[in-house]
Amino acid sequence: MTFISCDFKSSEDYNALAEKLEQEERYSEAIKLLDIAIEKDPENIYALTNRAVDKSILENYRGAIEDYNKIIEIDSDNTLAFLNRGKNKTRLEDYQGAIKDFEKAIKTKGSEMLYVNKVENSIIETGFEFDVAMEEIRYERGIARYNIDSLKLAFDDFNFCLEKSFLKPESLYWRGIIYMSYGMKNEGCIDLNEANKLKNPEAQKMINEYCK
Repeated sequence: MTFISCDFKSSEDYNALAEKLEQEERYSEAIKLLDIAIEKDPENIYALTNRAVDKSILENYRGAIEDYNKIIEIDSDNTLAFLNRGKNKTRLEDYQGAIKDFEKAIKTKGSEMLYVNKVENSIIETGFEFDVAMEEIRYERGIARYNIDSLKLAFDDFNFCLEKSFLKPESLYWRGIIYMSYGMKNEGCIDLNEANKLKNPEAQKMINEYCK
């Protein structure tokens, strides 16, 4: 009698095993399991997302973008995929491409003026796991805008983040250096000093250079 070895694990099983490895920061090993999960089910968005995140951690930004492309083909309203694809484009210094992705992420939520943060809304049960708060999207867009010298628009994004108390030390730092770019030293130094009090690691260097 001949016995044929069969793999009875599902795509979800392999994804769950990969997540355990990720908790131990064994990302390369996790990716190998996620490869199998995706081979078994090419539309397993959870496995694709996990693999993309692992690739980003390992600085394989182009590989991560490819996975986010696949996710968006499957789910064109996946806010998280647009945000994370944009973040990887920022890491590759493709700031224009990143901004386009952040704009698409915002569009999946409605608009800048009228939107719902599903991640904070217990009433909405569908799709919340791939939602992202508006302030997180605008923070990332602010960084990309700053890097193409779109300072006024970047300033607006960081102001919004501060209104929402999102990443306050970082948002104060970015707004502070934008003030400096406009020659508004007093306002810039106020923001940078506040960022420094909140333990932003970059603020002290700017204070030493521009606020003494």
